[in-house]
Amino acid sequence: MQDIKNFTPYKPEPPVIPGASHLKSEDDQDWYSCQKQFSPDTIKVEYDNNGVITCISRDVSGFWPVGKSVAEVPDTKENRRADISGRWGFDGKNIIDLMTLE
Repeated sequence: MQDIKNFTPYKPEPPVIPGASHLKSEDDQDWYSCQKQFSPDTIKVEYDNNGVITCISRDVSGFWPVGKSVAEVPDTKENRRADISGRWGFDGKNIIDLMTLE
């Protein structure tokens, strides 16, 4: 499972996609290039530096994670409950309910 962190804008030389805006992760992975590392049968989550999920989809290509991180989790009934209301987070391994008392 992928967990690629802290995407920020940058200008690659030469551009990966000419004329496009580009992002790179804290470990220097280009956003366009690293998308192929995500499995087609998982749920992808974009999350902020507090772990709050800000986008969720099976298709990672729709994300633009500037200032965010992107991870994937198994496509399970439990994980499909998550949404982008601010209630759900990612703890580095799992989707978690931020409203529980645990």
